[in-house]
Amino acid sequence: MYAATLGAFEGTALDLTGLDPSDRHSYRQVAVRGWAPAHGTQLCPGCLADSGIWKTAWRLLLVTTCTDHGVVLVAEYPSCCRPFRDQRHSYLRRVGATPVCGNPLGKGPVKQCQHDLTTLPTAPASPAVLATQARIDSALAGRHVPVLGRPARPAAYLADLRHLSTLLLHLAGQPGAETLAAWVLQLAAVTADRTADRGPRWGLRPPDHPRIRAGALATADAILAGADVDTAAGLLTPWTELTPTTNDGPLGWLADRTVMTPALTRLVMAARAPHRRLSHHLDTPRTDGAPMPINLLVIPQVTPHEQYVEHLAGASDSTEATVRLFASLSLARLHPDVTSWAAAAEALGMPGPMGVRCARACSATMRVTADEWEDRIRRAIEETPRRDYRATAAKIRHRLWMSRWFDEWARHCRPSTRDSSQPHALTWQWVNVAHAHLDLSPAWHGKKPTAKDRARYRQFEKSLDEGQQLQLAVAIKRRAPNPPAG
Repeated sequence: MYAATLGAFEGTALDLTGLDPSDRHSYRQVAVRGWAPAHGTQLCPGCLADSGIWKTAWRLLLVTTCTDHGVVLVAEYPSCCRPFRDQRHSYLRRVGATPVCGNPLGKGPVKQCQHDLTTLPTAPASPAVLATQARIDSALAGRHVPVLGRPARPAAYLADLRHLSTLLLHLAGQPGAETLAAWVLQLAAVTADRTADRGPRWGLRPPDHPRIRAGALATADAILAGADVDTAAGLLTPWTELTPTTNDGPLGWLADRTVMTPALTRLVMAARAPHRRLSHHLDTPRTDGAPMPINLLVIPQVTPHEQYVEHLAGASDSTEATVRLFASLSLARLHPDVTSWAAAAEALGMPGPMGVRCARACSATMRVTADEWEDRIRRAIEETPRRDYRATAAKIRHRLWMSRWFDEWARHCRPSTRDSSQPHALTWQWVNVAHAHLDLSPAWHGKKPTAKDRARYRQFEKSLDEGQQLQLAVAIKRRAPNPPAG
C-alpha cells in the first residue's frame, strides 16, 4: 500500500516534511517547494495495454517519458483536456483500475468517459530525452547519479535537475533563446497563457505538457552530466548570456528565479566567468558584415610586438606577453571548428591547458568590450606578416638537429659566436620569425625553460645588432611556404 502512494518517493523526488494526512491544508507546505504532484496523472498507453498497471511514478512532474516504449507520456485526454484520473472528491473510481478514461462528463456523478486509453496516439521521445529519463529512473530507484563528474545522492541530483530546469525555463523566455533549443518555441505559447504582471512561476509549476518538460529536463541533464564543472559551464554559458540587464545584476536575476543549490551556484558562477563570456561572444557569428573566419595557419602562436603596440596596448591590464598570446587564442576562437580555449591552443600548436590558463588570466583584466576586442584582433591579424606559421615552426624545429645553418650565419655575421649559442639562435628564430611561444622552443627539448635558461637567451637576444637579426631571420623567411588562401 505504501509503495502505491507518493510517499514512496520521499527522500528522492519529493520532500514531504510537514505533510499531515489529517490536514489537507498542510499540502501547501509541500506545494511551495515546487513541482509537486497535483490532481490526475500522466500515462503511457503501451504500458496500460501490456499490464493494465497505473504506475505511481507517472504522477511525478520529473517523469515525462516511458523508457520501455520510447514515447513521451500523455498528460491529458484530448477531448476533455483534463488530466487522467482527475477525480477530486472521491478516493475510489467507478471505473476502477481499468484502462478507460473515467473522467466525469458533466452529466452527474454516474456519467463517466469510457474511452479506451490504450488507443491514444503517442509521440516518440528523442535519444537525449530517453537518456535523461533513464538517469531520473535510476535516481528514483535510490541509486547515485554522476553530476559534474562525481556521484551524487538521488535527492541531490533530482533537486539540481529540477532547479536548473526551472532556470532554463525562465531564460527560455528571453530574446534569442529560440536558437538554443527546439522546445523553446513550444514554450512560448504556454508562457503567453500564464504571463501576468510577474510572469510565469516555473519554480512552482512547470509546463503541463510532458514534451516541453522533457526538453527542458534533457537540456539541464546534459549540463549536469558534464565531465567536470568547466565542461558543464561551457554548455550553460549560452543560456546565461541571455540574462537581461537589471538593477540587481545578472547573478541577482538568476538567483531570483530558481533555488541556488551548492552545485548550481558553482555552475552559474563558472558560466558567468569572464573568459567564458568572451568565448561565447567569439563563437557567435556576427551579423554586422564582419569578415569570415580566417585561416588558422596564418595565426601565429603569439601576436607580433608591432601589432600589439599598434592595436592591443591598453586593452588589458595583463602583461604584454599574456595579451599577445591571448590575442592569437581569440583569433583561433573565431574559427567555427574551435569551440574552447584548449582547442584554440591546440590549433596553434600549443598544449591545451596553456590556452585555458591564459584565457582565465587575461579575460579577467580586460578593459574593453568584447566587440572592441574582436575588432582590435582582426585589425592586428590583417597587418601581421602572412605566412604558414605552422610550417615555419616545423622548419625551425627540424633545424634543432642541424648545425650548417648556424655555422654559416656565425661565420658571415658573427665570427666570435660560440657553438653553445646555437640553441639561443634557434630560439630567436622561433620567437621572432615563427612568432611562437618562448616556453615551447625546441631548444628546451620539451622541458619548461628555467630562469637561467631565459636569462641566457635574453642576453643573447640583446647582443644581436640589426644586421645580425636580419640575416638570422632571412634564412627562414626565404624558405617558408606561403599558406593557402581562405
